[in-house]
Amino acid sequence: MTILPEPPTTRPGTVLRFRDRHGVPVEATVTDRREDPLQPAPPLRSCLLTLSYADGGRHEARHVGPAAPGPGAGYDALDNEILAGLRLSRLCGAGPYPAKVSRLIGYEADGELPFVLLAPYRGRPVGGTLGRILPSESLPFQRSLLTGLRWTSAAGIAHRALSPETVHWDTVCAQITGFTEAAPAGTPRSVAGAPPWWAPEQRPGQAGGVVTGDDDVWAAGRLIFCVATGRAPERADLADAPPDLARLLQGVFGPPEGRPSVRELLRRLDAADPVPRGLSPDVALERGRADFFALRARKHPQTVPAAEPEPAWPAPAGPTTPDEPSRRGRPWRRRR
Repeated sequence: MTILPEPPTTRPGTVLRFRDRHGVPVEATVTDRREDPLQPAPPLRSCLLTLSYADGGRHEARHVGPAAPGPGAGYDALDNEILAGLRLSRLCGAGPYPAKVSRLIGYEADGELPFVLLAPYRGRPVGGTLGRILPSESLPFQRSLLTGLRWTSAAGIAHRALSPETVHWDTVCAQITGFTEAAPAGTPRSVAGAPPWWAPEQRPGQAGGVVTGDDDVWAAGRLIFCVATGRAPERADLADAPPDLARLLQGVFGPPEGRPSVRELLRRLDAADPVPRGLSPDVALERGRADFFALRARKHPQTVPAAEPEPAWPAPAGPTTPDEPSRRGRPWRRRR
């Protein structure tokens, strides 16, 4: 395993200052730092921290940030992770956070080395267990993966990079991680993910249309097929698949406009819709989101797009707020 340079903000004894998922300023002391064996793609790097708070509380956290400051340091990827976490937090409101998706603890978006703090992932990447998931675990894997996607869909985001590396499994429940390529529904599709897991409409020369909350159905179907059969994703042929699997994945690998929704796939598994109705706005979280946008604009003023009419895009399920930007690429800056 390659040992990357240690960011100064992660050294034991350092006072780490950040905002929690509600936007409230927080201070915590780093009491322990460990190397993370599950490194994100460059130019990001991660480590595992133990954080201690003034009230005596402690947190284990996964610290994700750029490996070094400067252009191309992964700011866009961090922004996507933060926005996905904030949207999921808003959707949950005061209710419990879904275990099927990674959880945002906090973020720092204004320093030379911005970072995201995430709750430690559960289980191990599916890539290390393909072919070794027991037949009795196949149905729980399917239900929990699709339940996680239902949460992201309801939050109005698409992960866009589902793969054996970003989906974890602990023998009981799947967890979707790594939202660095996530995008909100209604924004133009762009190239995202990696072969052989990216959907046709996310590949070079084929990207078109707009992102929807169900854009991850194709990749999820590939993962479900491989876990159930042990075959390579390129051989996801339903013609000789077991009847239950063929019935579940019917239409999944067709054109995007004809694919079943995540809710439909859950219905095929006789699983209830996990997303509660009647969620109320979290005022603190909305304030935190507004502060996040303001911080980014102040830190990178040259990248704030000029005011211009923006196309409307579907809001996520649950409460919406007037400060939610219409996104075309990035909400508070152009691509570098």
